[in-house]
Amino acid sequence: MTRQPWEKLGDETLARHLVFHVRRSRQRSPRTGVEIPFFLIDTADWVNILPITDDGEIVFVRQWRQGSERTSLELPGGLIDPGETDPFDAAVRELREETGHVAKEWVKLGSCNPNPAIMSNRCYVYLAQGCTEVGELLQDQGEDIEVVKVPADELDQLLRDGGVDHAIVLATIALWRAYTAK
Repeated sequence: MTRQPWEKLGDETLARHLVFHVRRSRQRSPRTGVEIPFFLIDTADWVNILPITDDGEIVFVRQWRQGSERTSLELPGGLIDPGETDPFDAAVRELREETGHVAKEWVKLGSCNPNPAIMSNRCYVYLAQGCTEVGELLQDQGEDIEVVKVPADELDQLLRDGGVDHAIVLATIALWRAYTAK
């Protein structure tokens, strides 16, 4: 059964921050006719990259995350910057900035909604193959990144042990697995 779109009655911006805006969106349920306010987060689209070296190592980054208040093992990625019209350009930039690596071959694995209940953006997912280190990290002021290489054949155990719990990273790994299962 296809659900009908909700009627949009109006939006009000509640807060503007550096990387996101919060708005209240008034919408009417097509099923009940009731007007309901939703609180939504608007942010730029993101990219996430699964980099793998010719030696079969996946290039991860470890960094402190304020939301969880702990370090997190993640794949490189980030916001698509203003002026970047192609997510691929952002993926190439983020890989270089966060890991000091470049890739010989790129494959777009797909895209996903990070959290469609409250967020309006998309995350574009890429596989970067043949990655080699070419220099130092080019971190933003708010980043403190450690590069961690994990042999691909150890990834399943890492996941079973809870070593990766970032949902977008897990989605990226799922898209990669679907691609390699072809």
